[in-house]
Amino acid sequence: MEDGNEIVVDNQIPTQAEKNTKFLRDTAELLIRTARIPPHGFVQHLGPYLPFRVSQLERQVLKIHKERKDKVKKFLKNFQGKLTISYDLVAHDDEWDNSYSIDFHKDFVCMSAHFVDHKCKVGKWILGYYPIEYVRGEKVAVYRIKNIIHDYEIEDKVSALLVSNYRGLGRKAFDCFRKWIEKKGGKVSNNPFFFRIYCCSDLFRLMARDLFGNMDSLLEDIRVMVGWGKMTSTNWNVSLCNLQGALDMEDKNVFAEDEYYQEFDQPSDEDWIMIRTFCKLGGCIYKVAKELFEGEYSTSNLYFHLLAELKVMLNQELASGDTKYFRRKAKKILKRFDKYWKIMFLVLATASVLDPRFKMKYLQFYCSKEIANHEGSKAETVLDYLRNLYAHYAASGIRPQPECMDATTDSIFCSSEEVKEGVEEESDDEEYGEEEGQKDKEEKKPDAYEGFALFQEFLKFEGSSREFDESELDSYLKEPVMEWNKDFNALEWWREEGQKYPILSRVARDILSIPISRATSFDAYVADKRECPEFVVSMKAKLVNAMMCSKSWSRL
Repeated sequence: MEDGNEIVVDNQIPTQAEKNTKFLRDTAELLIRTARIPPHGFVQHLGPYLPFRVSQLERQVLKIHKERKDKVKKFLKNFQGKLTISYDLVAHDDEWDNSYSIDFHKDFVCMSAHFVDHKCKVGKWILGYYPIEYVRGEKVAVYRIKNIIHDYEIEDKVSALLVSNYRGLGRKAFDCFRKWIEKKGGKVSNNPFFFRIYCCSDLFRLMARDLFGNMDSLLEDIRVMVGWGKMTSTNWNVSLCNLQGALDMEDKNVFAEDEYYQEFDQPSDEDWIMIRTFCKLGGCIYKVAKELFEGEYSTSNLYFHLLAELKVMLNQELASGDTKYFRRKAKKILKRFDKYWKIMFLVLATASVLDPRFKMKYLQFYCSKEIANHEGSKAETVLDYLRNLYAHYAASGIRPQPECMDATTDSIFCSSEEVKEGVEEESDDEEYGEEEGQKDKEEKKPDAYEGFALFQEFLKFEGSSREFDESELDSYLKEPVMEWNKDFNALEWWREEGQKYPILSRVARDILSIPISRATSFDAYVADKRECPEFVVSMKAKLVNAMMCSKSWSRL
């Protein structure tokens, strides 16, 4: 019953202390969702009206973080799939000076887990968000990644690391990490599915930077002359659009014929060559980047054919280059692209084969065009790898999880729009982790003599021998490719075909879950390191981590 403004439960009116506790909890959750901690002065000003202090609010945030972290650890420990760990450096604005206060942080490292759950939903959870003063070499990155993996007890789940191109893990550091995780995880040592992923948006950013070269002052002069705004954009796609606009004006003789522009220093002929080069080659990069980063989230199966298209476009531009400067720039970005392409070829091609619109057809088509470049035999290499990967899953006794009918590619954490609106959706995600764990326990019930090594070896032998019959992979590849549909959702298709391909669908889910870019949407066009939220620079390190992580876990 309701008495005035008081809600009566079981004939008991909540005490003032209980209402204050609930208010404190609700306020902490609101601050986590909106990612804000009120300044001390503001809270002190409202002191008579608030039943708590800032220190109490901070402790409540840390308490909520611990509660949600326990749920995340339980979910990830029981998760029947593979995880990718991303390591990302974010920084405050370059104009920020640490001399303002020794308590302010400038650079942060953000580590996240990427996965596709049994509902075929793409998930990304921040596992750690820490301020750093500097990063020296690869050992620091490996140390931080190890700590996160060990803390969340996911040594046997991690199958890929997503790192930046400009400060990624070198071969030596990666080999060191792989040996460590093989020792800790146990299962990974016999798993051919383990990748070091370099960020695709970083590749595009670095290629754009190669094209810019020493054009900063020229870009600023044209900005002042044309009037693009108060300052030059830090996004390379915006700079490309602006320069293309200026180039169109030059082609129409606007700068030469309009008296207004005579008051400004006009770019020289050499300057216009630089601008034309950037617009032509940068336009090729942007054409592909737009398909990958604008719109819906791009799963790994979409990268191979689009990057292959970019390679062809750049080679065509190089062949038709009419100036020495243009050819030099084209060769420079092609060299960077080819290095990335060589490292990433296997994972991108494998994901492409698991797209039923392509299967082996596009890979074979591409390789037939690249015989002169020693890529003609790579189709068989990719197919052999996929067969080995499928055989590993089959021999490991992996079984399909129960099908869920509401699968989408939406993330399972709150979107930025929901955070901005302050909306907290009601969901059954709290029960979801428990149900997942219960299903996993049922799946893990032994159906053989688990303690008998010879019999277990026989089961693996028998699983491998089934490959001599037509496997799910063979059946999948024999069927005709699907008619092309740009809006096709590969994850949705594999969810629907899970009963037909129980093992291969698990392979596909784990491969398609690998993120190829750390940044999406317009964040992928940032010309330098991505910026951290401004509010975190003055917060305590533990509080920064608690709020950023808890925000990404807000539906738990």
